Amino acid sequence: MPKNKNKNFFINWILNDEIAIGPAPLVDEHILMLKEKNIQGILSLCSVKEANPPINIEELFFCKRVVLPDHTYDRVMNIEELNLALSMLEDLRKKGSIFVHCKAAIERSPLVCMAWLIKKRDLTIQQSLDYLMSVNKGTCPLNDQLSLLKDLN
Repeated sequence: MPKNKNKNFFINWILNDEIAIGPAPLVDEHILMLKEKNIQGILSLCSVKEANPPINIEELFFCKRVVLPDHTYDRVMNIEELNLALSMLEDLRKKGSIFVHCKAAIERSPLVCMAWLIKKRDLTIQQSLDYLMSVNKGTCPLNDQLSLLKDLN
């Protein structure tokens, strides 16, 4: 019996009607859920190999992708990669509400959203982590990833 890919898909707002977070959209039903939430852009932080998106996603949304390493990679993320993701997030925000995702919304997408909150809303690292954990229950960036937040410019 095929696994229900809709069961594990969710959209959590970081800022209402501005930035949302969740796992990678994998099927047409996920696309419909994003459209229902009026999402205009998608920032993907994982490779297509990790999470292959529906074929028509780039026709329906403004899309950007930067592949950031997570715990399954043999290297850690660096500050340049994090800053690139933040730059892409800012570009997409000009288009409307955006959805930030990695494979499961546990490490990479929460980290990018935390970095954005630190830079744009003047939160501390701990405040941003506490907030992400409250709005996105699976948030659990690695210590190596969290240490990058000290180097944000």
